[in-house]
Amino acid sequence: MLFSHKKELDNIMNRFNNDFEGLKAEKAKEKADQEKFMTEFGRLKKEIIWPVIVDVGNQMNEYKHDFHVSEEKEYVDVTANYQPANITLNIYPASLDESQHKPKCTPYISFIANRYAKKIGVMVSTMMPAEGGVIGSHGEYEPSQITVEFVEKEILDVLKNTLFLHGKE
Repeated sequence: MLFSHKKELDNIMNRFNNDFEGLKAEKAKEKADQEKFMTEFGRLKKEIIWPVIVDVGNQMNEYKHDFHVSEEKEYVDVTANYQPANITLNIYPASLDESQHKPKCTPYISFIANRYAKKIGVMVSTMMPAEGGVIGSHGEYEPSQITVEFVEKEILDVLKNTLFLHGKE
């Protein structure tokens, strides 16, 4: 190889290697940031979200309503579809026959870890069997916004919209 071409090839390869190392460093930092977020989500779930859900659920029991709490770790299903980590409160109003206490067709509020945005999404449903309802996002929030007051208010909003919209005031 001609000396000038060899020098140009060396410059190209060195630039690539420098950029490649920078890219690897960026990816490593992003992965570390995501893991830090997931650790924080786990802490919030344990210290704030779960206790509030149980407290509100126990209060609902006093009015003959029932609830169920479920958690899922993040995973990729058999069709390569990513499922984020979440914690969900399923609400079973007293007016609902016990045979219809099914998570997919009753009201819920779910706190979902979005590891890529490093935010916690809130998904809600006011669906009731044979009555309908709505399903949608209540937004995505920074972990610092997830407080006892915030979680209580989100749950109360779902209850208000579920019970009032379905004539069970």
